[in-house]
Amino acid sequence: MRVRFKGVGSFEQRIRQGADALRPGFDYTVLEVLSKADGQNYFRIEFSKSELPPLFDSRLFEMVEAEIHDSWVFSLEWDGSMKLGPAAWQVAGFWEDFMNHSDRAVDIYRSERDRIMGIR
Repeated sequence: MRVRFKGVGSFEQRIRQGADALRPGFDYTVLEVLSKADGQNYFRIEFSKSELPPLFDSRLFEMVEAEIHDSWVFSLEWDGSMKLGPAAWQVAGFWEDFMNHSDRAVDIYRSERDRIMGIR
């Protein structure tokens, strides 16, 4: 799935959160989709290999390519939130381990990211 960043426009700060790192008009590969139970929707996008891959509000983007990667699965979280992304990332505690720089989690992240982005 690929999306184009439209820019922050007149969106309020909570929607623009972190988006100043993205380039308007640039296409990004979506690595994961999160739909929060409270109604907010996010795309996980890696914009820099030296930064953790953040979640960005989906309202800041337009769809370029809707096809999702064949490694993606749907999961329903305990709070009613829904995720669509690599099965390996849906394992309980994965993102916590990744944020704590667990070698295993970082390796899993990189492997799945590279598959999605077509990197060999």
